[in-house]
Amino acid sequence: MRRLAALLAAVLVLAGCSTEIAGTADVPGPGTGPVVSKYDLQQRLVGAMPTDPELAQLGLHWSSPPLPFIESENSHYKFIYDCPSYLPSDVAIQAAEYGTAASGSFDHGATLFVMTASYRGPSGPTAVSQARTFRGCIQLPGAVRVPLPPLVGADEQTAFCGDTTDSFGFNRVCILLLARQNAATVATYVVGDKNPAVPPAQMETDLPRVGQMLATALTRA
Repeated sequence: MRRLAALLAAVLVLAGCSTEIAGTADVPGPGTGPVVSKYDLQQRLVGAMPTDPELAQLGLHWSSPPLPFIESENSHYKFIYDCPSYLPSDVAIQAAEYGTAASGSFDHGATLFVMTASYRGPSGPTAVSQARTFRGCIQLPGAVRVPLPPLVGADEQTAFCGDTTDSFGFNRVCILLLARQNAATVATYVVGDKNPAVPPAQMETDLPRVGQMLATALTRA
């Protein structure tokens, strides 16, 4: 599971390439919305990450505490890292925060990768709508859309799951995409066990709870 966790961290790590961002129709321009300092945006994103008590209710704790993504000449904001193309809404990202939480033992456990981005204007739901069509970029064999109950606090939501196996056993992996107004969250939740019957049963119970925790956190963005 540790090897899978390291691999799937790339889903959430915001790093870019030199590809130009194209197709920016319906994305707010630089002058849209009130001017907010980068520091204030980042502080709001820190508050929009799950808290220690919220994680503890799911048996999780921060293994890599939240950090801001710092743009550079060769590393640009990107909502879905695994996809070769940028989403049109990526151009409206102003700041981002990411972190990793985990639980369990070597033989059984869960890992949660979370990234929340702040957008210029109300582009969060647009980002999730665009990202739905990009799910094929994320290497989840047989990934299918899975239903979630309406999550309080989210204006837009979707999730899809797939299964993988590695030397540590069986893993069920679910990607959650949530948005509210000017913010959006992409999260990868992995449950792994040497017994393939365990992750599906746990995921069925866990996923709505994980989704609601993330939606609640998003209301603080």
